[in-house]
Amino acid sequence: MREIHYYVATSINGYIDSHSTNTSLFLSEGDHATEYKNDLLQYSDVLMGKKTYEYGFNFGLTPGEKAYPWMDHYLVSDHLAKNHFGENINILRTTEIKSTLQLLREEKNKGNIYLCGGGKLAGLLWEHHEIDRLFVKVNPMVIAKGVPLFDSIQSDQQLKFVRSKEYKSKVVLLEYKKK
Repeated sequence: MREIHYYVATSINGYIDSHSTNTSLFLSEGDHATEYKNDLLQYSDVLMGKKTYEYGFNFGLTPGEKAYPWMDHYLVSDHLAKNHFGENINILRTTEIKSTLQLLREEKNKGNIYLCGGGKLAGLLWEHHEIDRLFVKVNPMVIAKGVPLFDSIQSDQQLKFVRSKEYKSKVVLLEYKKK
């Protein structure tokens, strides 16, 4: 069965973005970034929230375009029309997540599912016990206020430590899986 992986960059105090959306604080170049780009090739599908998808517009992504051309895109929004971004972007309602993920997990001969973000969607999936593995790239910085790694979670869960890796760039990758 395919897994859902939350692969995300964070500050040491657990923010994945600042309220000013100043992602320039995150290190985007270096050995950690090269490995991340290569790791993304293993995924066949991507889940993301509306704000995460639209954030890509700041970097040249056009509405309806896939952020990751080789992946099927599932954008979670309760407010967008199903065809808002055209046929390349599947719009899911929060009420459809559980059943859609079950179908995606059962698909054969495909890679795992990449949870791209954001914190609100990660929190929702966490509460439904849908995240199988976390790859947390801890950047050497602190953000005063921002988007948390998991927004609005209510349940505690223990994870099993898999590995850590320090890059020359001083980013540290922590990998955990569901117990």
